[in-house]
Amino acid sequence: MNADKIYSNFDGGNLQCLCDDLVAEQQNSWLELGEAYGSLKGVRARDLECDGFAVRLQHNPGRTINTLASVDRQDINARKCFLCAENLPPEQKGILYRDEHLILCNPRPVFHSHLTVTHIQHGPQNIADSIDSFLRLAADLGPGWTVLYNGPQCGASAPDHLHFQAVPSGRMPVEKVIVDEKSQALLAEVDGIHLSRILRMGREIVILKGDNRTALGNAFKKFLSVLQEVLGIDEEPMMNIAGLYKEGSWRLLVFPRVKHRPDVFFREGDERVVVSPAVIEMCGVVVAPMERDFERLDAPLVEGIFKEVSLDAATVDKAVAKMSLMAHSRTKHEILISQGSILTKEGQS
Repeated sequence: MNADKIYSNFDGGNLQCLCDDLVAEQQNSWLELGEAYGSLKGVRARDLECDGFAVRLQHNPGRTINTLASVDRQDINARKCFLCAENLPPEQKGILYRDEHLILCNPRPVFHSHLTVTHIQHGPQNIADSIDSFLRLAADLGPGWTVLYNGPQCGASAPDHLHFQAVPSGRMPVEKVIVDEKSQALLAEVDGIHLSRILRMGREIVILKGDNRTALGNAFKKFLSVLQEVLGIDEEPMMNIAGLYKEGSWRLLVFPRVKHRPDVFFREGDERVVVSPAVIEMCGVVVAPMERDFERLDAPLVEGIFKEVSLDAATVDKAVAKMSLMAHSRTKHEILISQGSILTKEGQS
């Protein structure tokens, strides 16, 4: 890691203050970022009520590059990785986080203090191998931030380089829904981790909640493995993830996906709607870089996009049922072992 790229180091302490300082410093020293944050003041937004849920539409021309980003393998291989430290803009600096990641200011923000957290080594998006780092980052940032992950096939503009995002908490509609326990249905409990589903949100959202980082990470990886089995695939299942940490407990919001972009994204002429759902959209902030799309997006269109790109409920049910069965079988096995141990001791006495 080039020392010129390091604004500060973090290996414990107040990460939120460091990030606030980084954003302030980079706005002053990096012209492109300063202009991007200035343009946020002119971003238009409006709330839209859908069937059982609400979204916030945002007209943000600065996100055009991200929305239209090609994820074609040939195009990715032909360009330099824009998240590798040696290819960052000269003015861009970051916080070296626990000697593994570099916390950077996103040059095309959706929110004020929008961060990108890149791994210092070039390697593909892989949440199974990085879930512990994801959860640890959420805890280090604290309740004022939400940590985000886009799968390599459903929203990551750099699927070839492992990275997360972090945004100020409370800005996305789904965060307001999860605090209401009545909106959730408990599906299973695995090793002390609760699996729930948010009801009537127009897309599938599975929540994993727990206060043990290792147990939560293991439960998530089991869910990932079961999804692979149900879908009959070997690669990472398509998904977006939001992670929150508050009062010693984590919540992982998992959005299982079946498709990256809706059909309307690929239509020609006036029929095209340039909306490319990634984790921020799945959390309820639908970014429309084109003004005409911002104006014409309505409830049926948004509902249709969510339904089209989200994994169907029946498949999610199969995955959760398999996890429940695994947990139930393990519990019975542990009881039998315990009973066997007691009988053995009684026989010896």
